[in-house]
Amino acid sequence: NFTTVKTYYDEFDGILPPSQKKYTILGLYMTYLLSYNKISEYHTDIELIPIQELNNVFIKVPMSLEQYFVEGSYSKILSSKHNVPHPAYQFFIDKFIDAIRYEVARSAEKAYESIAIKDMASIFMITDQGELNAFIQQNNMKDGVEWHVTDNRVYFKAEKKDQKEMPATKMINLSLEYATELNRII
Repeated sequence: NFTTVKTYYDEFDGILPPSQKKYTILGLYMTYLLSYNKISEYHTDIELIPIQELNNVFIKVPMSLEQYFVEGSYSKILSSKHNVPHPAYQFFIDKFIDAIRYEVARSAEKAYESIAIKDMASIFMITDQGELNAFIQQNNMKDGVEWHVTDNRVYFKAEKKDQKEMPATKMINLSLEYATELNRII
């Protein structure tokens, strides 16, 4: 558990010798927070890192990823996967890319009726056709939206949900009764 290790880093600083893996573990943890969409925890923890330590190569990885994400520079996120100071970062960067693709997929379902396959490859940063087909299959029926391929286009069809009607007249009458009662009390 990272919080246990962090206690040793913070509370026993000066008592115990500095850990050689402190920044590796801290950077991996920050990347973990990003990859699992724990953005508020990420920002809280990044604020606790002293300014002079922010230039550490292991800490720069999650900071760069978050900056690229905010900018919308997804190609930079993909390229950063091959330029990491420790191989363990690749796992979390892959998870981060998957999280981005998931969010973009949910937005695409709402924004478009269909998307051309070649445009999907570009939008979702997938170059391999087999991987793109697997991605389409994985997203089929997620959140109640069917994805089907016809004529080199992916079509999105949302399930019809029964919308319950709010009884407007009843709500108005109830609000008026409350207002009347409140007026009597005052």
